[in-house]
Amino acid sequence: MRTSVEYLLLLCMAAVATVSLAKKTFSYTDALSAATAHYNQESVETNAFKPPKVAPLKGMSMFIPGDGSGTEYTIRFILKETVCPKLVDYGKEECDFKENGSLKKCTGLVMVVRAKPGEASAVVVTCEEVTDPEERKKLEEPPSWWYLFGGS
Repeated sequence: MRTSVEYLLLLCMAAVATVSLAKKTFSYTDALSAATAHYNQESVETNAFKPPKVAPLKGMSMFIPGDGSGTEYTIRFILKETVCPKLVDYGKEECDFKENGSLKKCTGLVMVVRAKPGEASAVVVTCEEVTDPEERKKLEEPPSWWYLFGGS
């Protein structure tokens, strides 16, 4: 006869096995990464761009077509110019933001097909330069609710 502790242990092991066997799912963070990489590949900019660490996503939505073919993520986000050339891995810590560098306000459409749920199958990104100092300041500020979650 099994004790309740043994049943609990078996239940935990089953949960871990289920999670480890589950396919990777795509997230808004993945969509932001795919859109950023796409922008850096396709732009005519000399330096690489990356999202700021605090609140880079400014809007997001998801659409799942009724045919079950996949998922479309639409994101609005900002990118800031770094000191690194586009050929360097812009995600590295030593790749700092350029002082008074360019700020881009972007929209991205990232499509994920059902057959490959963990990767982007197509990405479309459009960005525009933010030149107005007031708009730039507003975009770079964390949202008012950010401080509730320990943001600085």
